[in-house]
Amino acid sequence: MKELDKVELIKDRATYREKGVKAGDKGLIMGGARNGYVLVFFDGEEYMSRFGVKLIEDIDVAVRVEDLKVIE
Repeated sequence: MKELDKVELIKDRATYREKGVKAGDKGLIMGGARNGYVLVFFDGEEYMSRFGVKLIEDIDVAVRVEDLKVIE
């Protein structure tokens, strides 16, 4: 796994649920592996900006490498 790989979370953990992600959620690796973890940005809730633009909130989570699967 490397930076900017698309990944899917394959294991639920309490620390991930606290951040708002669960198994099956897809994200993008935004940091290299460190101590067995990578920083992953998952898509959060959609919302409208004050200018009327639809945006998606990012959820950043440190995820164990073994809890991820690389997808295309």
